[in-house]
Amino acid sequence: MSGSLAAYPTNPSADTNVLLLYSGTPNRSIEWSASGTGTIIALSNSTNDAGAAAAVYTPGTVGDTIVITVNAGA
Repeated sequence: MSGSLAAYPTNPSADTNVLLLYSGTPNRSIEWSASGTGTIIALSNSTNDAGAAAAVYTPGTVGDTIVITVNAGA
């Protein structure tokens, strides 16, 4: 499944939480993951009727490059 991922703010500082918004196929289970330091707290574990899901990313080590992935199931 493909979709899009947006982050707000788009250019966060080291001490700023980031709202992650995923848009994909409606009513699908999803799994959030990140490489690097920091934590992701899922606000939803599946997309809603409009295909949207959200999470909050809290940064870890300053200067780390982070790759956030959303896996959408069937």
